[in-house]
Amino acid sequence: MDAIDNLSDAIDTTRNFLTPIRLGMWLKLAIVVFFVSSLGFGGPTIPGGDFGTFADDPAFEDGQAEEFEDEFGEEFPLEELILGLLIIGGIILVFWLLYAIIAGIMEFVFLESLRESEVHVRRYFSGNLGNGVRLFGFRLGIMLVAGVLGTAPAAAIYLQGGLGDLSGGLIGLYALYGIGLYLVYSIVRRFTTDFVAPIMLLENRGVIGSWKRFWSTGTGNWAEYAVYLILVWILSLAISIAAVFVVMFGMLALAIPFGIVIFLLIMLGDIGVLLAVLVGVIAFVVMLLFVALVWTPITTYFRYYALLLLGDTNAEFDLIPDQRAAVRSDGGEPTDDGRWDRDGRDEYDDRQPSDSATDADRDDRRPDDRDSRDDTSSTWDDNSSAWDDLTEADDDDEDDENRGW
Repeated sequence: MDAIDNLSDAIDTTRNFLTPIRLGMWLKLAIVVFFVSSLGFGGPTIPGGDFGTFADDPAFEDGQAEEFEDEFGEEFPLEELILGLLIIGGIILVFWLLYAIIAGIMEFVFLESLRESEVHVRRYFSGNLGNGVRLFGFRLGIMLVAGVLGTAPAAAIYLQGGLGDLSGGLIGLYALYGIGLYLVYSIVRRFTTDFVAPIMLLENRGVIGSWKRFWSTGTGNWAEYAVYLILVWILSLAISIAAVFVVMFGMLALAIPFGIVIFLLIMLGDIGVLLAVLVGVIAFVVMLLFVALVWTPITTYFRYYALLLLGDTNAEFDLIPDQRAAVRSDGGEPTDDGRWDRDGRDEYDDRQPSDSATDADRDDRRPDDRDSRDDTSSTWDDNSSAWDDLTEADDDDEDDENRGW
């Protein structure tokens, strides 16, 4: 089953992309991952809060407001509080919308980077503005639909007489309804990100058009995608637990020196306090970058896993044909003679007529040497010096490659 086999192929593909380690590429990729991954904290959600219900609650007006007036001798500033909360909520909403729009564009920056095995943030960003905005609009739309469907039953019950008379069974049913709705929402969002966005990039289609293109592939291979979902959820949980420990220890190691510097700056007085605030901001950015670096190989692995499955179930949607061919023709490692090895053995060994064939015979049966079968031994003798130079150059190249790894 492709959904299972691709687990190991995704490891090889991720390793080939991220190694040898290049600091500049990792830093740029970490910035992209900051937007396309939740970094283990959960995906971005619209900040909520029913201020109208909060303000109109009779218990609050008659109870807590009177207690405030009795204690402080003045009227509770309810309107000012609501206004302040609305302003804060509006600011948070604006920042979230800005983040979500950038995240939509960065999804395609990430896909371009995985396809090209190079990271060019500005080039890919400017080339995918339209795709990113369309993806953001679709994500926002399904989030609003899920929000309306999730709150509509509660709102209807509240308008008919309040929530105080709800039975335990009805609350349980509502909880099950909410869980099911969230699962549907998360599946649609994941499939849009993992499988529909690559089709958008390949065929320059919108989100709905790409969903229509993917639908027949998804339904025709529903078992593969069901296994994919289960494995992704299980692996995500296990890897997230391990990553949390790494992040905790790493952030603690970073916090100690920054904390010492901030403490010493505060001791200097007012100027020191201002500098301490600046150092605190730098520390916060460094910690975010560290978390993004930890999640970079994790996010890369899961995205390659999805792309491999998409290409296996429909070759027209293969975004990474070169990477796929590399890991599947040789198991991820080249052999000493330059041929690709499958499962630890030379793929041409199966073609030898007998076990007693010599190494020279097998070399003569290589596909790229078929034309040389008719050459006589004298030809090799005449060109022996050229052959020695060639093998010597190959040895030098091999040594250089080993040093790079």
